[in-house]
Amino acid sequence: MTKVKEIVSRLQEDFPEDIASKGDPVGLQIGSLNSEVHKVMTTLDVRPNVVDEAIEKGVDLIVSHHPLMFRPARNLDFSDPQNAMYAKVIASGITVYSIHTNSDKAKDGSSDWQAEELGLESVQPFALDEDGIAIGRKGELPRTMTALEFARYVKNKMGVDMVRLIAAEEDMPVKSVAFVCGDGNKFWKQALRDHCDAYITGDVYYHTGHDMISSGLVVVDPGHYTEKLFKYKLGERLEKWAKEAGWQTSVVVSEVSTDPFNNIVG
Repeated sequence: MTKVKEIVSRLQEDFPEDIASKGDPVGLQIGSLNSEVHKVMTTLDVRPNVVDEAIEKGVDLIVSHHPLMFRPARNLDFSDPQNAMYAKVIASGITVYSIHTNSDKAKDGSSDWQAEELGLESVQPFALDEDGIAIGRKGELPRTMTALEFARYVKNKMGVDMVRLIAAEEDMPVKSVAFVCGDGNKFWKQALRDHCDAYITGDVYYHTGHDMISSGLVVVDPGHYTEKLFKYKLGERLEKWAKEAGWQTSVVVSEVSTDPFNNIVG
């Protein structure tokens, strides 16, 4: 039977753990590399409802984008919901493996998938990490747009209910764009240095938004959950590898939304 270590070995070829940002806890989270895998599920996050879904579907391996354990557990008191989730994962014999910034930085990983979704042209690396590997991308829009048109364009391309536009004027022209998936607040000044018209990232802070407006940069914040693209693209890749390698493993994509925000737009 196919074991976790076979799938992880193939994942590491495309998403090496050693290119993850410093301190990013990627890799094996819970379980054993020697466990057998009959079914693998891809997800953005590992939350209690995702674990319940995995148990219901008979999943042996969860591959997530966001690490299950960002910080070490101080105890295993099951009255804590996070600890209770760890216990359920272990009791169910599920292995969890996470690919985070090593997916953002990898060639044909999360950043390239996002550039494709946005329809950017002449795509180049953007925002070098400490190891000299870019964590984001920049490129050109198919045509020049106003800031307001650009915000609507991002909303439609990313399939979200709403975006936040941060701009001094709604008619500011936008052609060149940079982005960092998820929370890339610390890289917005790099977009200025690279002479980009606009920047896309999630989780923009209030006071940072004021600084962005003062700088003359157009920014669109579509939220953090746009990274859900990961679970679909990785699911496709795992299915391809399973056929090529003859893994006796089926692949499913989590159907659970782990977006903590319910956007009320009407």
